[in-house]
Amino acid sequence: MKKRKPSFLLILGVALISISIIMILVVQIAMDMGAKHSREIASQIYEMLPERTVGMPGTYPVADMPALEIDGRDYVALIEIPSLGVKLPVADGWNSYKLFLSPTRFLGSAYDSTLIIGGVDDDRQFGFCDEVAYGSVIVVTDMTGTEFTYEVTGIGRADHAEPLWLADEDTDLTLFCRSRSSMEYIAVRCSLTCK
Repeated sequence: MKKRKPSFLLILGVALISISIIMILVVQIAMDMGAKHSREIASQIYEMLPERTVGMPGTYPVADMPALEIDGRDYVALIEIPSLGVKLPVADGWNSYKLFLSPTRFLGSAYDSTLIIGGVDDDRQFGFCDEVAYGSVIVVTDMTGTEFTYEVTGIGRADHAEPLWLADEDTDLTLFCRSRSSMEYIAVRCSLTCK
């Protein structure tokens, strides 16, 4: 009896499945490393912040948020959601390839109520975007210790993350990520609690 050679399609199928498994593992390892790095940076920022003061948008001469360099990357804020136990650093300089390390300022500033922060849909980062409750409190603290307190007022969804959609003029803060399950972009819209 002749031995049958494995068909090309069978070999290709096994190779593609193997590559997929490897890619999933690499992404998971990167997310784990990013979450650990993010926690460490958030702790460093929290310890270095001066005494906190209440921020009032519109009272700053410039909209640029000061940055603090840690490990070669600039950070402009610390974001906290007390009800969920979330405390994350916010990097400056949008780079979608580095989002797994920490949320990043996409556009705008807390000083003029135009701040937009992007992150990844992961339980250790912006995984809350799809289920955060209306009225939840979100605190953004800049690198000078100035706190801006917001309340979740809406959640939007779209198949794109274009700046015009993200920059809703009735919103003081937008947090967004791309849902891993639906592949839609989710935007959490927030308003300042005191203006």
